[in-house]
Amino acid sequence: MNLSAELRLKAIIDGTRAGTWEWNIRTGDVVFNERWATMLGFTLDEIQPLSIETWNQLCHPDDLKRSYELIGQHLDNKIPFYECLCRVRRKDGSWCWIQDRGMLVKEADGTPTEWMMGTHIDVSSEQESQQHFTHLAASVPGILFSFEMDSPDALRFTYVSERSYAYFGITCTAIEEDASAFFDRVHPLDSSEVHATVQNCYRSLSEASCQFRMVIDGAEQWFRAVARPIQDPFGKLVWHGMSINIDDQKQLENTLARLSITDELTGLFNRRYLTQALNDAMELYQRYQSPFSLISLDVDHFKKINDHHGHLVGDNVLSKIAGLMADRLRTTDIVARTGGEEFLVILPNTTEKEATQIAETLRQMVNQAEFLGHDHTPFIVAISGGVLEMSEDIASVEELLKRSDQLLYEAKDRGRNMVLDKQTASMSGPLHSGSNARPHNDVGIYRPKRNIDQ
Repeated sequence: MNLSAELRLKAIIDGTRAGTWEWNIRTGDVVFNERWATMLGFTLDEIQPLSIETWNQLCHPDDLKRSYELIGQHLDNKIPFYECLCRVRRKDGSWCWIQDRGMLVKEADGTPTEWMMGTHIDVSSEQESQQHFTHLAASVPGILFSFEMDSPDALRFTYVSERSYAYFGITCTAIEEDASAFFDRVHPLDSSEVHATVQNCYRSLSEASCQFRMVIDGAEQWFRAVARPIQDPFGKLVWHGMSINIDDQKQLENTLARLSITDELTGLFNRRYLTQALNDAMELYQRYQSPFSLISLDVDHFKKINDHHGHLVGDNVLSKIAGLMADRLRTTDIVARTGGEEFLVILPNTTEKEATQIAETLRQMVNQAEFLGHDHTPFIVAISGGVLEMSEDIASVEELLKRSDQLLYEAKDRGRNMVLDKQTASMSGPLHSGSNARPHNDVGIYRPKRNIDQ
């Protein structure tokens, strides 16, 4: 094919629908082709006479300033080519996006001429699509992202929406340049889970989902990320996904979880939690012989308290007893309200003798505390307790609870206001809780001290 260079160039320009421009930097003269004018809705005749002012009048002022800055850098040999995306006004007053490219023309020996030449391509459709996506990404209550993987440990973010700064405190550019900018903010306790999810993505080529915490300005925030792999036109797998803040959801879940195991009145654990904790303690005992003891406690004459003072005072009694026990017990101990006036305490790594001493201390604290009736007069409250250490002859949680209850009931039968364990229960005859115990027949009812024995 023997075509002239001029014919080949014309075919290329016409085929790419490019507007061409030629600009004499010294004189300001310009030359535009017909396509340049028709892109903007003009004919060349309508924009005569042509000069650089034609361009200056049509280009958006903000983009024109940027354009001349880049041209200056090119003329100073700071950048090899000139390139700028500009908004240009059409004949009908609307704006279009023009990709402006060009360079300074030089002689064969490299001597600069007075002319710059280049092309204008209408990229309005692409820019509108990009802006639509950008606005969509900004309106989504989360962070949109895309990433590629060359290996299980080589993840590269190819796109991160601008909301990453509002959510993570990291700019999208920083994450796109270096993925560690994101991974370094993941909570240390969740880091291994996040990396395992990423590695599983690579191996299974499947959808990924993960919940994790980010440390932002010293505070923790919960997020959930979901990504799905899609093959691009070149056969490369790209994961596209979104990350949303689930901190409120997590707080609600934690609140509901706490409420599900907490006694509403006293703030102690409830029977549900206590039962699970007992099962866990028994499993540890059966596997590793980890000792523990159980205390069963019950408020003496609680019905009398409710009948004489009312249920509000009764509730206050239970709450105060719960507070006394919580203050005395160790952080490793588990105390629960398991019924109306019934409490259970699990004491890990505690012998029966030690547990009995703790139970006796609790009994004394309650017996010596001051409780106020409905008329603000003080009255006495006492508790009875049964103490049992876990042993090999106890086969189940049910049996453990049954035996501790038997000790509690025996303490009630022997006069209340006392604590029994297996050793003391085996002793015949009535047992007393000690010289510091107040008479149990005064429990729940205020009586002046001078009449206490009447």
